[in-house]
Amino acid sequence: MSTHRPPLILLFVTTLVCARGITGAAAEAPAADALPAVNRAPAAIVELQIPSAGALMPAHIYLAAGPGPHPTLVFLHGIPGNERNLDIAQALRVEGFNTLFFHYRGAWGAQGRYSLLGQVQDVEAVLRFLRGEDAARRLRVRPDALTLVGHSLGGFTALAAGAADLRCVVAMAPVNLAVWRRAVENPGDPSGEELLRYADSLFMLRGMSATALRQELMGAPLAALDTRGFAARLVGRAVLMLAGHDDTVTAPAVHFQPVVASWQGQAGLDLTAELLPGDHSFSASRQMLIARVAAWAGERCR
Repeated sequence: MSTHRPPLILLFVTTLVCARGITGAAAEAPAADALPAVNRAPAAIVELQIPSAGALMPAHIYLAAGPGPHPTLVFLHGIPGNERNLDIAQALRVEGFNTLFFHYRGAWGAQGRYSLLGQVQDVEAVLRFLRGEDAARRLRVRPDALTLVGHSLGGFTALAAGAADLRCVVAMAPVNLAVWRRAVENPGDPSGEELLRYADSLFMLRGMSATALRQELMGAPLAALDTRGFAARLVGRAVLMLAGHDDTVTAPAVHFQPVVASWQGQAGLDLTAELLPGDHSFSASRQMLIARVAAWAGERCR
């Protein structure tokens, strides 16, 4: 027994016509002003080149959804910058913050020459860029709501640059460069010798070497290196200090706790300090770290 079936092409055409008849009205694109704000200005990533002292630094910014303008966080990596904390940047973008990451002069292909203290000048250049009328409009940035988020040496840099007109400063496992200076100025100090050997291996940082590191640390005023004396420049800011309990790179007992103790009681400083589980990069507690930074920034940095 046979059954008559329409040709396959007829089935396809009939299905297509029916589908168009059902959805034809919806297929027309809605007017732009009828779209939700997040669809008119969706989340995005924008590649940037930011000038600093005549050199260009590569950067990118994760734009939060919505027309904004948005509070914006600038992420500062350590030395050499293997841990970039982009998981935190992506999580904060979901919370309505723009998040920008960049490489300092001389680092990872950026133009110019790398230096420890030159990073402060680079941060100032990035903040100037974000406050510029064109960048603020194009990148949906609130110039009055900028925050630095630094890790390791980037944590030192965030604290050192805190005198800029900022909303907040976050320093994760921050280095106290005065500790490094004491280590390299004492011949035979095992930590100093290890640090100098490490500096000689950092080929991704143009101009960095054991000799350059020693010269920069020894040539700088001690007050410019010792974070214990930075509290006054951070008055009027909200500051979050975090350290890993098991950190052996910037041991909390040496780099973190003495700084927090010296800042206690500083009038006008909104300081939150906490030890979290984990190592220098919070490897065992990333979700806790993200949640802590997101909750604190959500309360203070908008």
